[in-house]
Amino acid sequence: MTAPHSCPDVLPEIPGGWTTRDFLLAGTSLRVTLPASPDAFLDDPRVLAANRRDDYMPYWSYLWPTSLETAVAVLQQDWAPETEALEIGAGIALTGQAALKRGLKVSFSDYDPQAIDLALYNARENGTLDRAEGLLLDWRQPIDRRYPVIFGCDVIYERPNHRPILGLLEKMLAPAGVAWITDPGRHQADAFLALLADSPFRTEHRTLVREPYPGRPAGVTNLWSLRWKTGP
Repeated sequence: MTAPHSCPDVLPEIPGGWTTRDFLLAGTSLRVTLPASPDAFLDDPRVLAANRRDDYMPYWSYLWPTSLETAVAVLQQDWAPETEALEIGAGIALTGQAALKRGLKVSFSDYDPQAIDLALYNARENGTLDRAEGLLLDWRQPIDRRYPVIFGCDVIYERPNHRPILGLLEKMLAPAGVAWITDPGRHQADAFLALLADSPFRTEHRTLVREPYPGRPAGVTNLWSLRWKTGP
């Protein structure tokens, strides 16, 4: 499932309302609007109905733990100008916003249209909308389009998602491309790594020092770079 999205003129009302935060990451300023109280969605009748229907959860509304240091890594990487990148499970999409600031062209994808609308809105607020697009994308139904860079920030938190994510990478990563998968150290990561061992990708691992974040202990985040085994 995929569909192009246009940038909304204004953001709709949501449970708990919106807030705006300024991030200074690797010397780059990003202004990001995001839900002020993501937990407020859990009492929304529409969310409760969707959860009963298909186990839906409003994960898009949270600023996920690895997003700050992943954004820093993106900003510090040497990318070719206007490299095309896909962010999967974009959510608040801090990684993609950083990529836009770094000069990449970014397709924000999520299965929740609210996340895509927010990503495009924030791109416009940061002056980078001309290099951004939105895609409504289900990992189980990847599209016939390849990207030289794919970002997956904090997407392997549930084991049932692992095979769909790998299937998407096999379908959508360009032959000489690279996919970045980051995770804060959840126990499900081992299961994902086990799948990678039998996949067509070779993997390089490095750790990222966690950026300061209220209520989060110091430590490191894992970043796995995936490339085709038969590629360069």
